[in-house]
Amino acid sequence: MGVRKTPMRMCIGCREMKPKQELIRVVKSPEGDISLDATGKKNG
Repeated sequence: MGVRKTPMRMCIGCREMKPKQELIRVVKSPEGDISLDATGKKNG
């Protein structure tokens, strides 16, 4: 099997590209609630 690519995301604080696993996503729901999404899979 081949080597899998690591998904990269941009940090909005420092504008650096980092692996997705190193970042924590902040999500705002339609109701206005703000929560942290460590999995990176919540809608928001």
